[in-house]
Amino acid sequence: MGFFDRLASQEPLMQGMAQRMGVDFADWIGRDPQRAGDYRTAVLTCAGCKAGDACRGWQADHATAADAPAFCRNRHLLATLRDA
Repeated sequence: MGFFDRLASQEPLMQGMAQRMGVDFADWIGRDPQRAGDYRTAVLTCAGCKAGDACRGWQADHATAADAPAFCRNRHLLATLRDA
């Protein structure tokens, strides 16, 4: 799988994780467009993750969640945004 294919497959996982935690990246960037770079970093962080199958499984089992699972590489960012 090429780099751009990997980004395309992982970005929905990141969005799904954020959605389950009540995090709205569009709203976050809309309030501060400078954060678009932070979003890009989060997507790249997610794309580097090797736990895609575990992530899909976790998301299938959780419609909502207070926290991302321990394997999530964006766990701390998502918690920060959830609490903002």
